[in-house]
Amino acid sequence: MMRLLVLIAGLLALLAVAAAAGGGFAERVGVPAGAAYVGSQACLDCHDDAGTFYQHTPHSVERAPIAPGSGAGACEACHGPGSLHVEAGGEGPIFGRAALSALDAEDRAEMCLQCHQDKRLAWSDSPHAGSPTDCAACHTDVVHGGGSAQAPSAFRIAGEFCLQCHAAQAADFRLPFRHRVLEGEVSCQDCHAVHGAAPAAEPLGDLNAACLNCHTEMAGPFLFEHEAVSAEDCTACHRPHGSVNDKLLTQDGNSLCLQCHFEPGYPTIGDVDHGGFLGSEARCYDCHHEIHGSNLNPTFLD
Repeated sequence: MMRLLVLIAGLLALLAVAAAAGGGFAERVGVPAGAAYVGSQACLDCHDDAGTFYQHTPHSVERAPIAPGSGAGACEACHGPGSLHVEAGGEGPIFGRAALSALDAEDRAEMCLQCHQDKRLAWSDSPHAGSPTDCAACHTDVVHGGGSAQAPSAFRIAGEFCLQCHAAQAADFRLPFRHRVLEGEVSCQDCHAVHGAAPAAEPLGDLNAACLNCHTEMAGPFLFEHEAVSAEDCTACHRPHGSVNDKLLTQDGNSLCLQCHFEPGYPTIGDVDHGGFLGSEARCYDCHHEIHGSNLNPTFLD
């Protein structure tokens, strides 16, 4: 019971921090003094082209206001109160494209998070937070609509959208042995949650769990456990995106095994005549096939 109370108290504290983080956004970005909210129709009287696209986006649903209790939604939820802009025939101050572009990535993300509070904690824990990336880098199609060329839906394979920025991973997916993201058989989101929650950019917080979602036959528990599997994570032996080595191994098979099995305290080739195998094309896992663990053989033989 005490643990439950502590957990609830911790969650409430996190929510309080999240709510506080979103406060004062209007002041941070300099919304003009004296401006009032006039409603989206006043905007659409001039910006009818934006309105045509906008009505087909998720943002066409009324959104939370910049100033709590103001009743602002839609256009003014992001662009601020528009009365001065409208009264001056479009020449008055408004938080428009230039001002939005001048914000740093943190402030641009904060503009979105004031409505998308359910993403705040996940975003703050993601590698995208604190980087030059903001929400609109990926979500350009849902801001005003119009079928942006950057929209995920514009790509034949969903992973190609992520790989526009993640060039190192794009190169890995072209190696001889790889997870088949470019072929559309696997998606980045199968392992990574873009907003930072599990499975996360550090997949699932528990990296092994992300792998075992698909590779269930490796999960165990086994009667005979392989220490390399039980004591470390999958990346001790495997490169998850791609490799020049079979089975996505970090090194050629035998070299990888001998990193441990050449050291005192680990099982070695001992009295078994392995010499001929080590100089041939044979790999340790050709015989020790159940290398992740076995219920039958302590040396992981078939």
